[in-house]
Amino acid sequence: MSEPYVSLSHCWGNAQILKLTTGNIASLKGDIPFARLPQTFQDAIQTVRNLGINYIWIDSLCIIQNSDEDWQKEARTMLQVYKHALFNIAATRSSNSFGGLFTNRNPKVLGSGVLDIDNGVLKGRFDLIDEDYFGQEIDNAPLNRRSWVAQERILSPRIIHFASEQVIWDCSELTACESLPQGTKVWSQWGGTRRKFSCKQSSHFVTRPRTLDEGLGQWARIVNTYSDCGLTVLGDKLIAIFGVAEHLRNELKVEYHAGLWREKMEIQLAWYVTELQVDRSPRNDLAPSWSWTSINGAVDLQQVDLYEGYDITTLASITEVDLRREADQLRGEKVVGHLRMRCSLNPVTIEGGAQNYRLGGKRMEHARSVVVDSPDVIGAERLYFVPLFDLQTPLTLEEWNVMSQIRGLIVQGVEGKPGTFTRCGHAFIADQVHEYTRRFSDTYEAIKSPVGKAELPCDEYNPDLGHLITLI
Repeated sequence: MSEPYVSLSHCWGNAQILKLTTGNIASLKGDIPFARLPQTFQDAIQTVRNLGINYIWIDSLCIIQNSDEDWQKEARTMLQVYKHALFNIAATRSSNSFGGLFTNRNPKVLGSGVLDIDNGVLKGRFDLIDEDYFGQEIDNAPLNRRSWVAQERILSPRIIHFASEQVIWDCSELTACESLPQGTKVWSQWGGTRRKFSCKQSSHFVTRPRTLDEGLGQWARIVNTYSDCGLTVLGDKLIAIFGVAEHLRNELKVEYHAGLWREKMEIQLAWYVTELQVDRSPRNDLAPSWSWTSINGAVDLQQVDLYEGYDITTLASITEVDLRREADQLRGEKVVGHLRMRCSLNPVTIEGGAQNYRLGGKRMEHARSVVVDSPDVIGAERLYFVPLFDLQTPLTLEEWNVMSQIRGLIVQGVEGKPGTFTRCGHAFIADQVHEYTRRFSDTYEAIKSPVGKAELPCDEYNPDLGHLITLI
């Protein structure tokens, strides 16, 4: 569209609202009765009109809601929709489309506190600011607990939040509000979704990443926040973040596979579950087990850029990624397929708890060493530890203080299919250079090597290259 337009972010809620369908598209093209629109839509339209703008994009009225074909097509255009909008109106405080943008309030409480100081160190008039205000008013608001809204906030160049107490402006240069129209460095440094997702707090996500590691770090922070948000339709998990993935793929020129990137994929595979699900199924079948999108809950994806200055040695090598996309019966997207990897297999037993396990027959005693994806992994059979990478503190530090940490996967062999495994957890093993030998322990070094492990189930064994396995 050549004409300027505004986008709207809103919570649908459970109430029935006017939606575009195959049955009413003809009539709505002629006229959309203003009175039939929910209050949030009415307020947004009136706001846009007052600003002299003629167009607004509202998902429920711009995508045919009962057409899978139209929904699949339009859902993949979110990068363009939000990126090119003049700004985004966010109905941040409202939990449904009838909550509206505006609320009754006492304007006298909007002014920020002012303090005059002259104590020999500081002199002048200072604003008193709650540094957590942005998080309370915006990040934890009803709207921003929705997974879909994560990419809407990231991709929009400017956002006007209609919060519970006041209107808040957020863009790449400034976070301001009615009580602080000049903005504040406190919020600009710590607040604002795009800055929070950025590699540097003061940078903006939708600028071009300077390095691959910076781009992967941006993506990890997005995933870590996004995965903790709610989805009404489980099948939307991949498509609801597709716009951000498309943007990053255009910038990095790297293949994208079910939530992970082909470059340094061995490191990204070491994501882990941050909160074990006990009241619902921890997994879904929308993606392979090695993808974080197969988890129904929050995850922590490795932030590659935070390892700058550390010595990283990759201990596994992905040789093939084969995926295909299928339409899911819940409307969304389903990805099926596998990856193949050269690695070192190590038998593991988890006994009675995630912190009580044996690796290669030896008990490992490291706090928070194993994070399982689901409770049923504890006590399961056919479990193996697959080292992915070795992270070592720089050798420029004093030798006695050199620490090393192996991060990897807990996988389970598929019964009747030797060499085929599913992911079921994450583990790390730490060691420190011995004070006298200046070496790591023999057990620690043996974990990394496939030598002497020819009897373990795999597609192919090579003492130099390792076990070739298939992860589904």
